Amino acid sequence: MKAPEERPGDGAPDPVVLVARVMQQRRDEVIAKLVAATEAEIAQLEHDDALRGLLEASITENIVTALHVIINRIDPQTVDAPASAVSYARRLAQRDVPLSALLRAYRLGHAQSLDLVLGEAVRLGLPDPAGTVITLVSLTSAYLDRVCDQIGRAYEQERERWVGTRGMLRQHWVNQLLDNPSVDARQAETALDYRLSGSHLAVEGWLHGTAAATDPTAVFGRLTSLLYVVLRAHGRPLLVHTDEADARIWLAVRRECPVDPDAVGAALADAALPVRVALGIVRPGLDGFRRSTRAAARAKALAHSAGPNTPRAVAFARVAPIALLVDEPRELADFVSDTLGDLAVDDPRRELLRETLRVFLATNRSYAATADQLMVHRNTVHYRVQRAVDHYDLDLDANAFDLHFALNLCRWHGAKVLRRKRG
Repeated sequence: MKAPEERPGDGAPDPVVLVARVMQQRRDEVIAKLVAATEAEIAQLEHDDALRGLLEASITENIVTALHVIINRIDPQTVDAPASAVSYARRLAQRDVPLSALLRAYRLGHAQSLDLVLGEAVRLGLPDPAGTVITLVSLTSAYLDRVCDQIGRAYEQERERWVGTRGMLRQHWVNQLLDNPSVDARQAETALDYRLSGSHLAVEGWLHGTAAATDPTAVFGRLTSLLYVVLRAHGRPLLVHTDEADARIWLAVRRECPVDPDAVGAALADAALPVRVALGIVRPGLDGFRRSTRAAARAKALAHSAGPNTPRAVAFARVAPIALLVDEPRELADFVSDTLGDLAVDDPRRELLRETLRVFLATNRSYAATADQLMVHRNTVHYRVQRAVDHYDLDLDANAFDLHFALNLCRWHGAKVLRRKRG
């Protein structure tokens, strides 16, 4: 382990460095507190899972960098803002989150970090606590000024670029259609070159997997063309990028258009498109445009909740009861635990039993159909179902509906509704 830095000339450990090293040992705890405080205090920074990950990465890299600056006595004016912090600022600019919310988050983080740092300085019983505190405040404030200046410029540049694109104009008119009860529908149709008569299907698309190395504009353009063909749409589709990794698509379709997520997923796989999609419901007119959009957003939230194993395409119509409850994780977890007992524990073995039983109930208790869908032998299905029923004391006849519903909650909400394994 590297020895603590010493003050020039007296050979004593530098108290500023000692405090920073103690904070470094508590880094994960500090980061978790800052993330929670930021989301609780600043409503505009309550994000979906993807953007929340970028917020956490930004806070993490800022804490790591600031501690590195203090421990190594680096001039804060020579430090560049962390890459994730710049990326997060640009993403907020694309989502129309005001810069003031981001700068407030930095001030909040700075204040809370100082409270922790100053508390450690007092607890360590340093010989010159006042001098140590002054130095820490000076270093962290200089770092904050430097980073805020850089992320502020990155935000403004991205905002100017984003506003200057046709995509931003489209986003404006889409927002008007979705949120303004007195919107001029004809003017919106002209601006968007999209007709509101007939029936609509809204689709949420987002980059997935190896998409980091791809051109989002090209990917979502190909996705629109693919959906147009698979769903037999007519007229001009409407594509709006909501940020660099997400897009919304609206298609004019027949009222009886079958929204088959399996067919869409297979087409995405065949085209090797690195995207996932959430399909809304087919509804007519402006009200249908809005309802389909809300349904697609619900399905997307559920797909994010399901994690990396979510299907390539999720249709709201297939998961509506589960999707409508995505905002109630605690109540869902209680229901799952009450219904499944110890089968609701989050581990790979029980996950295998839950998924087998879920498919078994969904196929009207057909061992053959379950085996085909899971691509295992029929005897394997029989063993797993019997194991789940006997070992976890489940009654398929008296409680089939609740069981199937609870198993679907586990399939889509995963760890959010499951119990941790003891030990």
